[in-house]
Amino acid sequence: MTLATLLLVALSATQVGDEAQTAPASSAPLTSETLTAPPLMTTPDACPPEAEARYNEGFNALIQGKDTQASEAFTEVLAVCPQHPYATEFGRLTRARLKPGAKLAQAAVYENTERRSGAAVASLTVVQTLHGATQGILLCAIADCRDQGYVAASMLGAGAGVTSALLLSQGGITSGQAAVINSGTVWGFWFGIASMLAFDLEDDDALRAAIIGGAGFTGVGVLLANLVQPTAGQVSMANSGGLWAGVVTALFLATSESDNTKAFFAAELAATSAGIIGFAVLSRSLPVSRGRMLLIDAGGIVGGLLGASTMYTFTGGDDGDSGDNGDAILISAGVGVLGGLALTAYLTRNFDAPRLPQVMLTPTLMGKEGAGMALAGQF
Repeated sequence: MTLATLLLVALSATQVGDEAQTAPASSAPLTSETLTAPPLMTTPDACPPEAEARYNEGFNALIQGKDTQASEAFTEVLAVCPQHPYATEFGRLTRARLKPGAKLAQAAVYENTERRSGAAVASLTVVQTLHGATQGILLCAIADCRDQGYVAASMLGAGAGVTSALLLSQGGITSGQAAVINSGTVWGFWFGIASMLAFDLEDDDALRAAIIGGAGFTGVGVLLANLVQPTAGQVSMANSGGLWAGVVTALFLATSESDNTKAFFAAELAATSAGIIGFAVLSRSLPVSRGRMLLIDAGGIVGGLLGASTMYTFTGGDDGDSGDNGDAILISAGVGVLGGLALTAYLTRNFDAPRLPQVMLTPTLMGKEGAGMALAGQF
């Protein structure tokens, strides 16, 4: 049995050796018809340094989602170095991503559209309940109600607020729609009170200003919620614009020696109005999330405190005579607010960037007339 096995092995080795020696002689030369697909990339000649630098710029632009810049960069690289091993495939990828179909698919995957939620209904109900109760108390104050009348008016107003909130949220409501209605209510009372002080309104006229402001701006919020349908981030951006415009204006006006209350609140009305409108328009072309706006607001707070404390440390506080040190602290706080807002906005510029899935498998083209699968991962 052992001898038979050795003979079989010897014969097999002899046949393999003969086939190896005769195969090159009997094989025909390879032609273009024989090769179905060339290899993905061959060993190229070295590209000039400027081509490699431009390739790196294109690759960075591709990662950041700047497909137009990436496509231009890869085109320039291939013009200088056609044999570049990677620019061809990446250029093909960027051109595919620039097509309308790819843009639609990317939007469908990564677009963070707001959905109707119960939390939005709850927030709208709470704020509008308080709004209704406040309106009832103000109306009762105009009518000179007794103590029991205030309680009844506040209860009726709260019930009207709950009813209106439930009617507005029929079929569901998004967080952005709830935020714009609630923000309209809050800003309405602010404008009513500021108008009362700016125009020196008294007694019933002052109460009417607050009532009209709260109800009127709530109505504006309802219109915006149904016509514009803003996101929560857009509403937060508009609110922050009005808030910080008013705060910075107040800090700078406080350094003035004038005690004109009317002029102060008139300037506050103009500043907050400009901030709300300006940032509301800006939010339409610069999408931002509510989380990022909260970080930017925190940066403004920290910047203001840092500016004020730094100036206080150097000056030792208000000297009590001319008040120059106090004015310097206020100005430093205002500058610190602006600096903190700007710095935080820059540091969080990629906060809302689309997040890639951890693993993605997609078909791709490789080489000339070749196809395969590409696997991308985020670790």
